[in-house]
Amino acid sequence: MALSIPIDGWHSTSIVVHDYRQVVTNYARFFGISHWEVFRYDGNHLTNTRFEGELVEHRFIRVMGRNKDLAIELIQPIDGPSSFQHMLDTVGEGVHHVSLTQSTAFNVDALNKTLDELDISIRQTGTIYDVADVYLLDTRSLVSNVMFEVVCPKTENWQASMTPDEVFDIDLTLLGPKLLPTANMLHLGVVCKDRDVAKAGLTKLFSMTDWIEFKIESGVTMSDTTYFGEQVYHKYNNHVGRVGEFALELITPESDKCVYHDFLKEQGEGVHHFFPSMCSKEEFEALLPELEALGMPIIQGGTIDGLIEYYYIDTRDYLSGVTTEVVIPLCDDWKEKMFSSEKEAWVLCG
Repeated sequence: MALSIPIDGWHSTSIVVHDYRQVVTNYARFFGISHWEVFRYDGNHLTNTRFEGELVEHRFIRVMGRNKDLAIELIQPIDGPSSFQHMLDTVGEGVHHVSLTQSTAFNVDALNKTLDELDISIRQTGTIYDVADVYLLDTRSLVSNVMFEVVCPKTENWQASMTPDEVFDIDLTLLGPKLLPTANMLHLGVVCKDRDVAKAGLTKLFSMTDWIEFKIESGVTMSDTTYFGEQVYHKYNNHVGRVGEFALELITPESDKCVYHDFLKEQGEGVHHFFPSMCSKEEFEALLPELEALGMPIIQGGTIDGLIEYYYIDTRDYLSGVTTEVVIPLCDDWKEKMFSSEKEAWVLCG
């Protein structure tokens, strides 16, 4: 049986930022996360560092925010060559990687054996607090510039040994009303030159075998398609795949007036959007004026099969280069009408 990387949870989504202090309250308000821990990784807490196979010295700050539904990690590079700094220098802020494996059962030997079979290299590695080895897998060519982190702890209670350098406990009531109803991350949306290549890569990496497919076209499966407020023709195809909590949407655009085409043109393949919000039309219409007042208007939308509306909110300035998707069900039984089985509905919604 072919080896694959085990997924034991969607531990965090990691975003590279220029200055975490400028955006941490934005993420706190948007996702409803009040508690944030700051870890400064330097020679005291970070050793055995390699980048692209070479021994290097680098420093960075990781800021972890977590609630009962999800975890967001903000990463600010300080100095030295690293994957984080390379992203800032080439495409700017945005989602850098996802952490899916943090288990003592999957040790370094098992990781290396699996990577050898999958023909995947390690882009960056380091030992944190002498309690865990952290590996950033170079899966960019397999999954449209998306990378994944594997943590190999040396002890069972490794996280208890990591004392944060600073803690933020943010009073969310002082930030204003919540901007959208958010819970767990339903998926990350990835813009791909070829969604089938990325699907094959995820199947190989994680044995991701649960998939649904959408072929979206204005006048065929979708109506009321808009782009920056203009009625336009849209055509794009996507796959959505899931393993446990973790899901990715793989999108290949086939028309030019859409945010996916813009993303490919401006920065290439990669994570385009968060999907943390599903709400009623009434809720969304009540919240939209506040979003717009903060510079977060709708930049794309449409109605799919008359069953759901979707909208992209321009949160790129607010959330470090990442757009946010909102889905609005138009009837109570939309899942039964849209999908042929409960399992298909689970792939999209968890």
